[in-house]
Amino acid sequence: MAVSKKLYIAESAFVAFVDRNHPKHKQASAYFRYFAQERYNLCTGYLTIIEAYKIIFDEISQSLARDFLRAITTGNINVLYPTESDIKATIKVLVSSQSNELDFKNAQMEVFAYRNNINQILTFDFLPPLFGLVSFSLPI
Repeated sequence: MAVSKKLYIAESAFVAFVDRNHPKHKQASAYFRYFAQERYNLCTGYLTIIEAYKIIFDEISQSLARDFLRAITTGNINVLYPTESDIKATIKVLVSSQSNELDFKNAQMEVFAYRNNINQILTFDFLPPLFGLVSFSLPI
């Protein structure tokens, strides 16, 4: 069975990659090198970019936050934008969820992944299990 080379990037991975002092920086750097070598189709959502930008802006540097946005616009990461049906699906997931850890941003991230046939998400945060999605890990 072939492994899908589509991957959703969460804001925690962007922040870890950008912040050289982040405890997961080396791991995030290794992941992004691997994605380039293996020609992964990388996706993220507009809310993810907003969240990563805000964290980088507030906690690291305003100029680095602008550099992050420049890299997103010139890189090969596909940015996903919600349709009305995506928003309604996200709300439905939130309303029906039994998890107190699930917020709108994570629910939308998982709806985007599911609707775009993405099975893995690169995140360093807790990922509530929805739609059979799993956190990315390098193959051994």
